[in-house]
Amino acid sequence: MVAAFGTSRPRKWSNRQLLENHPRIRVGGLRGHSEVILSYGGKTQVVQIEEEWTFGRKQRLRPWFRCPDCNQRCRLLVEKDGTFVCRLCSGYDYRCRHRNRFCPALNRACKVARLPYRALARETAVAQAEIARLLRATVRDLERRAKRGRCTLGKVRTTRQRPSHGPTEASDD
Repeated sequence: MVAAFGTSRPRKWSNRQLLENHPRIRVGGLRGHSEVILSYGGKTQVVQIEEEWTFGRKQRLRPWFRCPDCNQRCRLLVEKDGTFVCRLCSGYDYRCRHRNRFCPALNRACKVARLPYRALARETAVAQAEIARLLRATVRDLERRAKRGRCTLGKVRTTRQRPSHGPTEASDD
């Protein structure tokens, strides 16, 4: 086979191609306006804002930018060459999508290692509470069985001994 999927070298993304390294503006908080005038790097740009009903967890009237290039609605505009466009038109990508791309398992291991101490402590407390609950239930069950005359530990049954009538050992008298 001459070529297969994934045989080419992965594309290296420089910092200038990542979304987090560029100025951006979010539409949140601009409800009630029909347009916004943006000035950046000596250039002025007018961006349209539309309000549309969004159906999700909460049904509400939500503002959306209209991208000046592709005319698609978007919640975020990113600066590219002095103008603000949507993320898709800018061609930028998120940094987290390219971190340790050669070994995704390394990303998962690093993510677990970065968990805050409180999260690990909470998981430990939950596990300890679950173990304590199971132990209490086991003890209750054993006590209940012991009251009924059955003991499951080593299959030992408690029986009453009969009273003895006289000495059981031989005497030398």
